[in-house]
Amino acid sequence: MSFYNEHVYPHLVSALGNPKPIAEIRNRILPLADGDVLEIGVGPGVNFPHYDPTKVKKVYALEPNRGMLSRAEEQRKRTCLRVEFIDLPGERIPLPNASVDTVVSTFTLCTIPGVTDAIKSLRRVLKPNIPTLISKAGFVIEKVENGYIAPFPKSGSYCWWGTAVPGALV
Repeated sequence: MSFYNEHVYPHLVSALGNPKPIAEIRNRILPLADGDVLEIGVGPGVNFPHYDPTKVKKVYALEPNRGMLSRAEEQRKRTCLRVEFIDLPGERIPLPNASVDTVVSTFTLCTIPGVTDAIKSLRRVLKPNIPTLISKAGFVIEKVENGYIAPFPKSGSYCWWGTAVPGALV
């Protein structure tokens, strides 16, 4: 890896990669992540402080740039998140099928040479959620809501509720 990619680029991203409008989006979107999270292109770990540690079980932090990984490790130390770093590109996600609950990508897809393969890999590792399973079984969802119904334990209190009717037979 070149000196620029390993040292200069990570510094530039750390210094300039989180202007106020972007930080506001991170503050609004990242607390929605829950369960096992795959973040591709984790960069210097700028998203770590925005995750809700009461909802996120583990973050798989995919980043092929070693310079970024060392900065992300420093950022991780400032949080109470469980993070497993994976130093591979987005096209090669080494996780089993249907193994993550949330996928996060911020300013990453434009940097991946094989972006189509990376997106297919994201779909492969993402668990199907309850509405998807109900729809695949031939039902039409009329209304659905979801959320935590109790403060503890988080692993057993996240629920979906609503109404569905059988779809038209084809």
